[in-house]
Amino acid sequence: MTVYFNPIKVLMPLALFLFGLGVVKAIVDIFQYYFRVTTNAMLLIVTGLIIAAVALLADLIVRSRAD
Repeated sequence: MTVYFNPIKVLMPLALFLFGLGVVKAIVDIFQYYFRVTTNAMLLIVTGLIIAAVALLADLIVRSRAD
């Protein structure tokens, strides 16, 4: 129901949080594992990007139905 009304306000903070967490973890991994990024960091980054894409797509659908 949240996606139907205002998906950007709900999904984008989650996407930015996951993406930011992944970037921070990747930076830590680069220093800890000698310029290698772990799978967990990449998974967090990709998950954040996918959720952001879904939020933008849902917002586009909601705005197109308002016309």
